[in-house]
Amino acid sequence: MAGLTRRTTVLIGLAVAALSLSACSANAPAKENASVSKLPHRILRAPGSLVSVAEPQANGIMWMLAGKSSMGLFEMDSSTGSMKGSVSVSGDARSVAETSSGVIGVALGGQRSGALELRSSAGKLTKTVALPAPARQVVVGSDGKTFYVLTGTPTTASVSVVGSRAGRILDTVPMPSDAVSIVPDVEQTTLYALERNGLVDQIDITGGKVVAKFKAASRGDVGESIALSPNGGTLYVLKDAAGTSNIAEVDTGTEAVTKVLPAPAGCVQVLVSSSGGQLYEVVGTASYGNVQIFAA
Repeated sequence: MAGLTRRTTVLIGLAVAALSLSACSANAPAKENASVSKLPHRILRAPGSLVSVAEPQANGIMWMLAGKSSMGLFEMDSSTGSMKGSVSVSGDARSVAETSSGVIGVALGGQRSGALELRSSAGKLTKTVALPAPARQVVVGSDGKTFYVLTGTPTTASVSVVGSRAGRILDTVPMPSDAVSIVPDVEQTTLYALERNGLVDQIDITGGKVVAKFKAASRGDVGESIALSPNGGTLYVLKDAAGTSNIAEVDTGTEAVTKVLPAPAGCVQVLVSSSGGQLYEVVGTASYGNVQIFAA
């Protein structure tokens, strides 16, 4: 028990130090946008080389994708932080999401091809949907049943809209070729696409027209992940600023960055809880992984 306490203390100490460094280095796009220092109120230990995490379900279950030479899908009870089990998945797995009815989507991105694996709430493979290109990310819409899969090559990108019940592609939406992360709006009529340079495009799902474009990062920042609050009023944009991670909080009405939040070192993904009250910041390095939970 003493050894566990010491390890936990060291982990929290490292996280606090990383957050303090991020707070000092956060670079807001405008002078009036304040940088805010925050500390996590919980840290969930996870496998090393953590790649992607699905938003926790109503029962607290959260699926995690992790691995390097081989990949695994890990089931965690987020209320206790305990692991409940795992299943092996393809080494091409890039992202995971889960519908409210318990359908797990695992996005695969090989060198030349992509697919979306549909799995049961126990992780068992039930169907594979071929995609037009290697997958980069998968998310679920606010309806709790529609998957949006970002796919692309070095020169083109698009989002495949996949029905979890139909098990097929329902629509395809063109995206900027360097899009790294997407999230649908609450009405599921447009998609927000984060580009590598920190530019955010809002794209109409019907027709693929760009209806808005705004900057969520400073010069030199690298966009990594984007998430939307349940009420649709706030975007959270994770970016790397010269080796230090931070999260821009963007008002979707004004398209302006209202503040910049520090993020832990090695942060690869940001998620928002279904209540909108918590941010889940996913940390994945070769030696350790965790999910740090902050008040939104």
